[in-house]
Amino acid sequence: MTSIDDEFKYFLSNMSCQSVLRLPYETRCMMSRRTKNCQDIISYFNYFEMMYCFFNIHDHTTEICVMLLFVLIAISYLILMSIVVDSYFMPVLKILSVKLQMNEALAGATLLAFGSSVSDLVANLMPIRHDSSYFDGTISDSVVIVLLCGGLICYLKPFKMDEYIVVRELLFLLLSVELLRFLIFDGESISHTDGLILLSVYLIYLIIIVADLLLLRFTIRQLRTQIASLEKEPSTTERDKKLRKKINSLKILLQHENIGADSLRGTGQSLSNTQMIGAHWVKSKPESMDYEKTRTILHSKQNSKNLFLWGDFLEALNPIDAMDWKLAGPFQRVFIIIRSPMLLIVTILVPVVDYERYKHGWSKLLNCTQIITNPFILIAAIHSKFDFVYSSWYIDFNVNYAKWSLCLSVPLSVFTFFHARTDMPPPYHILFIVLSGTSSLAFIVFCTGEIEVLISIVGIVFNLSEHFLSITFGSVGNAIINLMASFALTMQGNEKMAFTAIFAGPFFNIVVSMGIAFLFNEKVRPKGSALWLNGEHGDNCYIFILITIFSTFWWCLTFNFIARRSFAIFYWIIFVLFIVYAIAVEWDMVHEMTNDEMFQPT
Repeated sequence: MTSIDDEFKYFLSNMSCQSVLRLPYETRCMMSRRTKNCQDIISYFNYFEMMYCFFNIHDHTTEICVMLLFVLIAISYLILMSIVVDSYFMPVLKILSVKLQMNEALAGATLLAFGSSVSDLVANLMPIRHDSSYFDGTISDSVVIVLLCGGLICYLKPFKMDEYIVVRELLFLLLSVELLRFLIFDGESISHTDGLILLSVYLIYLIIIVADLLLLRFTIRQLRTQIASLEKEPSTTERDKKLRKKINSLKILLQHENIGADSLRGTGQSLSNTQMIGAHWVKSKPESMDYEKTRTILHSKQNSKNLFLWGDFLEALNPIDAMDWKLAGPFQRVFIIIRSPMLLIVTILVPVVDYERYKHGWSKLLNCTQIITNPFILIAAIHSKFDFVYSSWYIDFNVNYAKWSLCLSVPLSVFTFFHARTDMPPPYHILFIVLSGTSSLAFIVFCTGEIEVLISIVGIVFNLSEHFLSITFGSVGNAIINLMASFALTMQGNEKMAFTAIFAGPFFNIVVSMGIAFLFNEKVRPKGSALWLNGEHGDNCYIFILITIFSTFWWCLTFNFIARRSFAIFYWIIFVLFIVYAIAVEWDMVHEMTNDEMFQPT
């Protein structure tokens, strides 16, 4: 019996948790608890134990009902993640772009690309993806983001693209796709060197775009000096011709040099062209918002420090905006009601730092409580995750380390309460972006991990392949965050930043997310790993990303880099074809764009 027990333990240690869902119902509760892989891939909730021990599923009908519940939970996670990204994480990235003096191209290619790809970066490091096909999932994400978000931007606001920036982003995206495919199929396995090669490409990319911005600003300074010199010369035909030529060149360069978040700049700190030599020939970009005015709009020295303290607190907690509710239709109001509990939870825990809001989102009493609750919950959540102790189908909340944060957070909260005002944020309000950024990332990690597990379970129960779910529901779900960010930026007048990000985001996802995954995932080392890394739909996704990139080149050259609504319609047609072809392959209606594997007889 000892040898049989040892063999059974070895079997359990190598058994996939997804195989548990194919066993008889009466054994699934016991097997979900004893299978090692089930403990490795779960996050804060053990859905396998929830299904077969808590809900006690013993028939397929009940299982289908629970799966529908899981779909609703996954949608809730997507809504929660979209709230965090749109209202908390993206404003932090905008503020950083202002403080770091970035233009639209640089901000879109770095901060916005990171913000839109951080969920994929986290997902690739999750245990449930260690055996997944990286290539088809990553490339399908790129296809869906470019087609959906690019189409949305062009449809909402046709504009003149920055030619060399768009071409640069497309070429780097093409390079990353070809390099990733080469590294996967060049050898029989993936090494640490392959991960470093991918990461080095992003380093080269950063050097190029930063050098481009520095050279741009150097050229602008030279042109201003030359214009000032020409203005001092006597007026002649040749002198006026040179002056007009240099002024036109300066106008074009200033359009590229303008800070991407100009609408967030204060008039006192903006790059005022009237203060520079020769700049009275160039009209500066109109500023739609002065962040110093939004900071002090309600301030008056005659007000007491705690004026409307409780009213301001309750208004900040209210998850339903009165104006949004008044302007919304019936279906929009239903959505507002659905998302309000999630918005309330995030509002309680995550501080707002947004230069576009009045008082920059400052609420004295709420922010003072968040100084205490935010680090406490964050430390406890991270500690509980690493402690990995479950009472039932949920993780034990361990506060052994978190309680020590009160020693620092409580005095800071008391100091802030007595020092700050209700009608204006304090000078150190900018430091709250540390709490806002870290807690936003924690929410994104949490939602991403739970969605990955739920999609995998639902796919197995409905007899859908993991590859199909990854390139369809998974990719569209990931694109929702990018769609919201693209919509917000485009409506704010930053359509060039948004359009740059839809190419920079997938490029970041391919070289950085995949590079890090190749470094830390030891399961890609064995020989023959290229077969499962590519996936069943890998070649399909590869063909469609090439169609997307080259058709974008073609449209840009045809319309002289002017985005039009017809461009959006074309993008969406390609997206529909991509989804239809994936469905046809899943249902064996057509053959995937790949060769069948041939195995030599032994």
